[in-house]
Amino acid sequence: MNTPIASIINQKIKTLPENLLQEVDNYIDFLKFKSLNSDWSEQLSQSQIALVEKGKKDIDEGRVFPHNEAKQKIKEYIKSKSV
Repeated sequence: MNTPIASIINQKIKTLPENLLQEVDNYIDFLKFKSLNSDWSEQLSQSQIALVEKGKKDIDEGRVFPHNEAKQKIKEYIKSKSV
């Protein structure tokens, strides 16, 4: 990769603090994955698929909360776990 834009990117990366390099590496991996035009759902594990199916069943059976109510429940749960 010796294109002018690659050289510019390499120079910019060299100026970053060491503690950010892992984030850059992770983002590059994400972009590579994205460029494959892969459907993210094909990458789900069996347990993740089961959780999605459970969520769909909960929706179908009316076990849902409006967004504001869900936010309040989460806030109360976090508060109850605080010391």
